Amino acid sequence: MHQTMAEKIISARMGMKCEIGEVIPRLPVSKMFLNEVLAPPAIEYFRKDFGDLFKERGASESVFDPTRVFLIPDHTVPSCSIKVSQGVDLMKEFAKTTGVKMFKECDGIEHVLLPESGVIVPGDIMVGTDSHTDTNGALNCLAFGIGTTDAELAMATGFLYNFTVPQSIYFKLSGALRPGVSGKDVILSIIGKMGAGGCAKRVAEFGGEGISNLSMDDRFTIANMCVEMSARTGLFPCDEQTEAYIVDTKTSWDMVKTVLDEKAAYERVVEINLNDIEPMVSFPHLPAHAVPISRFDDMARKSQTSNDPTLAAVVDDKINFAFIGSCTNGRKSDLLAGAEILKGKQIHQDVTLIVIPGSRQIYNWAAQTGVLQIFAEAGANIQSSNCGTCFGKHMGVLSDKGRMISTSNRNYQGRMGSKDAQIFLASPATVATSALTGRITAPQKFTSTLALG
Repeated sequence: MHQTMAEKIISARMGMKCEIGEVIPRLPVSKMFLNEVLAPPAIEYFRKDFGDLFKERGASESVFDPTRVFLIPDHTVPSCSIKVSQGVDLMKEFAKTTGVKMFKECDGIEHVLLPESGVIVPGDIMVGTDSHTDTNGALNCLAFGIGTTDAELAMATGFLYNFTVPQSIYFKLSGALRPGVSGKDVILSIIGKMGAGGCAKRVAEFGGEGISNLSMDDRFTIANMCVEMSARTGLFPCDEQTEAYIVDTKTSWDMVKTVLDEKAAYERVVEINLNDIEPMVSFPHLPAHAVPISRFDDMARKSQTSNDPTLAAVVDDKINFAFIGSCTNGRKSDLLAGAEILKGKQIHQDVTLIVIPGSRQIYNWAAQTGVLQIFAEAGANIQSSNCGTCFGKHMGVLSDKGRMISTSNRNYQGRMGSKDAQIFLASPATVATSALTGRITAPQKFTSTLALG
């Protein structure tokens, strides 16, 4: 029986064979989380719609399984407003009454915190109130974002309703990455090739011999940005690297390991040779406007005459802000890549560099190993673990003159502040290099060796 990885995971959870296109009346959810953006309204709807039922039964409010529901304040913490503080208070109160796990403010960004905490395992069907829930697909988990209505129903029942088994596109990877190239460059290259809607409503499944040459951090980054080509989610097979990562988290959850079957009914196969990928940059205002940095000038000229409203007119490669962090690139290897380039150097006088480790655990590691000291001595602003600059509500809001190069996942118009600001997406190495030069610069220009444990 040849099945896509998505079909295999769904079939395992359903206890029966499920095929592409099949509508499943009730799809079981194995884990779910809510952040402070959508948790407060979801909790309010939950209480409004199910409160009378609890009263009729003489029972206190409860969720389908408190061990499988997680609340994570991460987008705008420390709180940036009274409203956010009130929402976090509501989450804390709900956690106490239902017994669900609530993480502390600045414990980390949900898509970094949950995997490293051992919550996510292969074979999970994971939902969260955030579009980048697909990050968890790096752990062979079928993960996708949901809205408030689905969230309140899932909290109450443990199911998603009328779920259609999605089609999959197979991205077959070969070769290995060259020096200065990372998983961020891989996914930007793929999105640039596929376009903003190139994987719409499909699962992006990754396989091929090139998989073994990608670190887990690379895989998290690639899975994270699959939604930027409109994929339902991204999904990697379970291999030795996956299992080693899971062992390190000391998880207690049972796993259902899934591998890719090239004979499955994939809609199409897209071959990607990792050897061919260069350092990439996405032009504002869409991740799909991705080109190799070596073609920056050509893309800039195109942008100045384009009628595409999603492509801003870029006059040159100068930047005045840089950001290393987010659920896309706030992990250890991302910080290390930036620190290797910045060690012993000073950030350009016209550039503000913001660095936000993806979790408290990563922050503490960076402090203990000297990585944070390197950033600090280079002149960076280091913030506590949260979404921060990426979400555009605090910790680095841009004016109309802002020109930001960022490791985050989106560069939509107005994403980080003014609608007239310009946001370029790139890898941590490219961002660090550009912070030194004040211009968008490929990382090969700077090399160093940094042994930091």
